Amino acid sequence: MVAGALCLSSAVAFAQSAAATSSEHNALPLSGAAYRVAQDAYAAYGRGDYTGAITRAREAIRQRPDVVSLRVLLANSLAALRRYNEASRSLGDAIAQIGRDPALVSRRKQIDALNVSTRAASRAGRQQPGDPNALTGAALTAAQQAYKAYAAKDFSGTVRYANEAIALRPELLRLRLLLIDAASAAGQDTDAWNADLDATERFGDNDELRVRRSFIGSRLAPKSSGASFAARKKGDYVEAAALAREAVAYAPDLVGYRIQLIDTLFAANDLPGVQAAASAAIAADDTEIMPLTLRGYTLAAQGKTAEAEADFAKALHANDATQRNQRVARVIIADVWIAEGQPQRALDLLAPLKMNRDDTDPPIALRRYQARQLLAHASSASNATSAATVPTASFDPARRPVIDCVVDQFGASCDVYAADPGFTAARATATAAAANDKTGAVGYAREAVKAAPDDPQHRVDLINALSTAGDDAAATREAQKMIDAGMLDAMPDMTAAYIAQRAGNNKVAYQRFSMADKAGTMPASAAADAGYAAVQAHRNREAAQYFERAIDASATPTDDTPPATPAQLNEMRSAHAEATRNWGFDASLNYRGAGMQPGYASSPTPGTSNNWQAGVEAYWRPFGSLGDRMFELYARGYESFGVKNGGASGIDTLQATVGARAKPFSQIDAIVAFERIIPIGSQVNPDWLARLAYSGGYGIERRVDVPSWWTAQVYAETGAYLNAGSVYATTNLELGRTFRMDRYSPKWTVFPYAVIGADYDSSVNHSIPLGAGVGISTRYWFRDSKYDAPRSYVDLSVQYRLKITGDERARGVFFGAIYSY
Repeated sequence: MVAGALCLSSAVAFAQSAAATSSEHNALPLSGAAYRVAQDAYAAYGRGDYTGAITRAREAIRQRPDVVSLRVLLANSLAALRRYNEASRSLGDAIAQIGRDPALVSRRKQIDALNVSTRAASRAGRQQPGDPNALTGAALTAAQQAYKAYAAKDFSGTVRYANEAIALRPELLRLRLLLIDAASAAGQDTDAWNADLDATERFGDNDELRVRRSFIGSRLAPKSSGASFAARKKGDYVEAAALAREAVAYAPDLVGYRIQLIDTLFAANDLPGVQAAASAAIAADDTEIMPLTLRGYTLAAQGKTAEAEADFAKALHANDATQRNQRVARVIIADVWIAEGQPQRALDLLAPLKMNRDDTDPPIALRRYQARQLLAHASSASNATSAATVPTASFDPARRPVIDCVVDQFGASCDVYAADPGFTAARATATAAAANDKTGAVGYAREAVKAAPDDPQHRVDLINALSTAGDDAAATREAQKMIDAGMLDAMPDMTAAYIAQRAGNNKVAYQRFSMADKAGTMPASAAADAGYAAVQAHRNREAAQYFERAIDASATPTDDTPPATPAQLNEMRSAHAEATRNWGFDASLNYRGAGMQPGYASSPTPGTSNNWQAGVEAYWRPFGSLGDRMFELYARGYESFGVKNGGASGIDTLQATVGARAKPFSQIDAIVAFERIIPIGSQVNPDWLARLAYSGGYGIERRVDVPSWWTAQVYAETGAYLNAGSVYATTNLELGRTFRMDRYSPKWTVFPYAVIGADYDSSVNHSIPLGAGVGISTRYWFRDSKYDAPRSYVDLSVQYRLKITGDERARGVFFGAIYSY
């Protein structure tokens, strides 16, 4: 018979109390297969299938080893089967892999204590010969019935018989332990708690009583915590504080309840109360960094600077704290020093912190900026202010540290944040966004900006909300406002880069990407974005390097760099090819019309029709790629042949051309050109030609994500010969479907289409030939590489048009061929 052994159901009823620990508050939520397995594990545990719970918990941990609550569930399931050593080892492994999370550390301590207590209780439950505390008579009979009922899981009967035995032999602790265990197992937690307190008062505290209070209190505390949270929401801070203290009394080892109490006292503006609650938390566990930091803040706010500094010094040397809590603590301390007029100390404190790409980055960047601004202002005013003058510290209640508690049936989990007057509205923004309430998200984001206009993170949230709501114009305006207000320096470089990119300021975006890259804070997944910014900033060499990094990272994906889709990879390779292109040449052959093919490898010859035209052009980009703009110098040789009606043909029409062309607008695909025609053949007159062209459409580029796609392309060009005084114009619209011929080569496309086209040439007549018909084009791409999409192609196109109006130039066969290198 085992006297005082903890009932298994009560010993592990704490299974899910760590389900919302602070370390998991910012972790990725469970989803997919891991979520389903975890739910099965919790369900198995709830129905007492501890073996099944162990199996499922281990599988869920295999899929998501970072989730603290799964580790606690596994340990609880093992403890329920009295496999205490295994349970302790599993928590030790979790601590080694995840870190010293409070839930893991405290749970391991409890299980180790339970292991020791159970072994001691087992020895105490056996009567030894000559034992002075041996039971006899009615007391023995009542105790035997109690133990028998306990073994049969008749816990109510155990309570009744145990009370009878205790009435006869009140000096025996083991009977008290049996009563506590039975009451707890029967679900009579309040009775079990009171029985434990009675035993403590009579016998003094010991490990056996403490470990039982720990498990019983862990079930009672969530009720008090939830009631405290409800009272706080109603504004009854007195009741909220009393209930929070009750929760702390039930579970003094769990820091979440202590932080909840501190939060309630802050809300009541009871700084001495906060100081006392933090002191009690420190006395219970002096390794916790947040009670030290919050007490230090409270002491400073009360003018107790020396005591505050002592707490801050201890907090800054708390090596057992999580990295996040260490970073938040530094920001809170920096706030105090900034308020006390010590910006250099604040800057020195935050300077060693690198950007972690988590929620601690924005407040760190903001405080660094604030400290630098104060130092700059102090330097400019140094001649007018005594060096001994210290500004009066300002501790605005609206700028106190923020405590965010989640309270549920498992207890309180509280995260501490640096001061943020817009925190509540920002949290509402995130909640609305998660619920797909786009209008609500925008509204709450504006509230956050209004509450904390100097905090750039809330403006970033507003920009994201506007973009999600489809109001890109407003998002761009907000981004530009941030740049105009000089707020980029108050945020992490990566965030600043994307804000500048959103505002269309790619030069600044590239600078910020580059700064983040040099600081080692730019993730590999951002290399492509940095490349696009560099292209638009006309930093082609750097752009090419970023694209190469992005393409390499996509080839060996990690958690930080998911593999790029085929379309994304093709876009990066195309951008790399464009960024590295400084020159090229084209050769063309056309029959009847220079305007059939979008491009500049042809030149209209006044007074000719129904003729062949051949030309070769070389171009050079003196400034390299200019992103969405373009500037090229070019030279061309050109002639006509096979001209009908006895017109000039062959060598007599040979001409050379030199000129320049530019695409001045990034959003409009219009090109202006100006060139000098140099006669070589006898039938060519020297002239100046001014040209304007526009092209557009959709589905024009080769796609790699689908085998076929709809394509529409329009081309229009007009020009004026300045010496001859003639003008011309040509346009055509093609609509059809492009097919990639993967069976033969993915680089080969075929485009059947319907076409309508018109021409005008004042040197011929003043009619406008207009025709419509069908055509087919085929293109083969080549000169691709690891980093480049195909950079050259051969294109053939033939079409037949029926005349709609005008002269005979509107009808017949049209042919074009172009080789582009």
